Amino acid sequence: MGEDISAVKQKLNDYLLMEFGVESNGGTRLATDSWPFELTPAGRITPGSGNPDVFIFQLEEPYYALTIGTLHCYPVAGMSVENLKMQFSGAGWLAVQEPIDLSTSATGLLGIPSIPERREAITALVTSAYDTETSFRILEGLYLRKTIRYYALVEITETHKTMMIGNGIPPLEIGFPSASSWRRLAYAVGLYLQQGHLPK
Repeated sequence: MGEDISAVKQKLNDYLLMEFGVESNGGTRLATDSWPFELTPAGRITPGSGNPDVFIFQLEEPYYALTIGTLHCYPVAGMSVENLKMQFSGAGWLAVQEPIDLSTSATGLLGIPSIPERREAITALVTSAYDTETSFRILEGLYLRKTIRYYALVEITETHKTMMIGNGIPPLEIGFPSASSWRRLAYAVGLYLQQGHLPK
C-alpha cells in the first residue's frame, strides 16, 4: 500500500522548505502537508497505479514537485505532465548512454574526442541538415560514449527555432523556450523513443 498522500506532501514541503528557504512571519516553522506550499496533485509518471507522484505549486511561477526517486522540482515552463513524462523517459535513456557534455574535458579519457572535436562534429550535423552557411548556437551538446553518437539542441539564428539534431535521427523542432536546455533535450529524446527512432 502506498504512502499516505498527506505524508507525501509533508515530505515534499520539507524538501521545498530547504530548497527555497521560505521564511515565516513567526520565525522558525516546520513544514506541514500544506505549508510552505499548497501542493495540488497533478498526475502520475511512474508506471502502474498508485498515488500521484507529480504535484504543482506556486512560487513566482508554477512549479512541479516530484517524488520520483529523489525529491526534486522543476518550473512548469509550459510543460504538461505528459511532457514531463517524456522528459523523464529521455533522461533515463540518456543516463545509460554515458553522456559527456561540451563543458566536460575529455583529457585522459581514452577514445573520447576533445571539446573542439565534439563541437566540430555537432557543427557537421547542422550543416548536413541545413547548409554550410547556416548560423546557429549550441544550447546543449552531448557525446554519447556508449554508442559513439552526438545529440545536440541548437538554435538556428535566422528562424530562432530550436532544433534537436543527432546521428541517425531527423531534425526536430522543440518548444518550451522557458525550460532549461537539458530538459528540452531530454524531452526530445523521449519523443524519439516514442516514435521508434531510438532503441529502447
